[in-house]
Amino acid sequence: MYPQADLNQEVILMNIPTVTHNGISFINLSKPTDEQVKFLNKNFGFSMLNLEDYLYKTQIPKIEMYKDYSLLVMDIPFIQQAAKSKKEKAAGKPFFIPNAISSRISLPIFPKAARKKRISVGEVDFFIGKDYVVVLHDETTPQIDELFEMCKITSKHREELMGKGSVYLLYRIIDILVDSVFSYIDDISNTIDYIDRQLDEDRSVSVIEDISMTRRNIVVFETMIKPALPIFADLEKGKYKELNGEMMPYWSNILDHLQKIWERLEDNKELIEGISKSYESFLSSRTNEIIKVLTLFTTILLPLTLIASIYGMNVPLPFEKDPNVFWLVMLVMIGTAVVMVAFFKLRDWL
Repeated sequence: MYPQADLNQEVILMNIPTVTHNGISFINLSKPTDEQVKFLNKNFGFSMLNLEDYLYKTQIPKIEMYKDYSLLVMDIPFIQQAAKSKKEKAAGKPFFIPNAISSRISLPIFPKAARKKRISVGEVDFFIGKDYVVVLHDETTPQIDELFEMCKITSKHREELMGKGSVYLLYRIIDILVDSVFSYIDDISNTIDYIDRQLDEDRSVSVIEDISMTRRNIVVFETMIKPALPIFADLEKGKYKELNGEMMPYWSNILDHLQKIWERLEDNKELIEGISKSYESFLSSRTNEIIKVLTLFTTILLPLTLIASIYGMNVPLPFEKDPNVFWLVMLVMIGTAVVMVAFFKLRDWL
């Protein structure tokens, strides 16, 4: 690696977003360029294999320990929003509320996702050294960008987030990302409640779409949370000494949040499966009712059609020359229909 002064100068030349406080650097690269990736490989010694894996999105959640740094890969949910007008962008601008862990700093809270949106997987790579945290991510995790901007604004935010070392900074970033996941869980729960209220209304297509999308989102969510659980369980147990020490209680907090998310996902999965089966039974029952009515109509009309067809044939038939044959035939047809309807009523088929 270069001397610190030369490295800082090259960071500026490469236009790499960096905040430094008490010897700790927070480097935030959203959609890094090839030149920036080569810079990380050259100056920080990051494995080019890891950097290329990030660029091509081929990694799974994991922790890997190297001589000079640690690598933590996480999957974070996001919803791809359509292009917005300036007015919509202003309305959807993030706002800030006090953090539950510390009342001294405000953290970003983002608008909830709309119903019928597809949840996708966004990857975040953390490279953690003794005096730096490098974060690689796409535009799918604006929480990191907001946190980075907060560190740039005031020394108070920098001290709160970066004053306890690089591993603590890593924890605070992950804590924000994990807490943001709860809003997606709330959206899924709200969608399930909405579906439950719509079951008695004639909205078959809409309800089916909601059920299908919700089941799909839950499965995608599970693929993100499941591999993260053993990672933070190992951190809680102190498996990685470079990331543990005084941080072990903090990792317990992250693990607890992930377990709560997993439990809520399991509950929502059971709910949507039960609602889906109930709705399938409802649709099946309604379909059977429709088929029964159509079958009864067909059964009643069949003998009437037969009688009408016989007397429409150009062959000699009884009473065909009788001037009252029309009324006779009509009487037979009506009588047949009445008898059949009475029979169906007697059997409780109507």
